[in-house]
Amino acid sequence: MSAEVYRFRLFIAGNEPNSCLAEQNLRALCLAYLPARHHIEIIDVLQDFEAALQAMIMVAPALVVMAPRPVTLFGTLTDTAKILAALGLKEANPHD
Repeated sequence: MSAEVYRFRLFIAGNEPNSCLAEQNLRALCLAYLPARHHIEIIDVLQDFEAALQAMIMVAPALVVMAPRPVTLFGTLTDTAKILAALGLKEANPHD
């Protein structure tokens, strides 16, 4: 089992439905596959547009994986298999 901590920055647009769904999906994925091994930072681009510009994020929702390896994903994060593949995790083995 890998003990790597995953650090996420999720860029959302206020309470917009797709942003809310992306946050819910990310939290559920972390609970199932990365319990006690993740840190999520939520950045609302409507409140902090400068942070989005600095990260070169032009659409929300967008997930920036800061660690263990940089990856950027866009959308509501509903395709668990694709998200896990991008993170280098196995879908069939939660908590692995």
